[in-house]
Amino acid sequence: ASNVSKPLRRPTMNEPYTQSILIAATPERIFRHFTDPNSIVAWMGDAAEVEPHAGGRFALRFADRMVEGRYIVVDPPKRLVISWGRRGSPGFPPGMSTLEVDITPEPGGTRVTIVHSGLPSHERSRHADGWKHYLGRLTLVASGFAVESHTVPEHLTAGVDDPTI
Repeated sequence: ASNVSKPLRRPTMNEPYTQSILIAATPERIFRHFTDPNSIVAWMGDAAEVEPHAGGRFALRFADRMVEGRYIVVDPPKRLVISWGRRGSPGFPPGMSTLEVDITPEPGGTRVTIVHSGLPSHERSRHADGWKHYLGRLTLVASGFAVESHTVPEHLTAGVDDPTI
């Protein structure tokens, strides 16, 4: 047996994931979709527990997984900053990453820009795919269209927290 300890594997960080979309809705309506539990789950997640003030809790259940963090900045209806991670995850614990949401009125609607930083390398592509999927749903819901009930796309959860990946 060797007495040499292996260095802890630290996740490497990538460039932030950024996406911007134009939605035919008011900034106030879009802001609610990040701060009101019923409005959140209309486009993302199965259940939400939120306290939308600086330091307040942000928890969003996706099937058997829970995203957890805190609201860092709440500036209605312009900007939100939320810490983000997954409950019980050794490689992506609650608060490890930061989601910034900028909400800006433009002709024809409201520009929503997200910047998700601090993602470990093993989470970046999953979150990029997830944000593309969920922001598409937000576009429809915030514009007043009905969408099917939420189900987590399987490719977004395959191998989550699997130590062999």
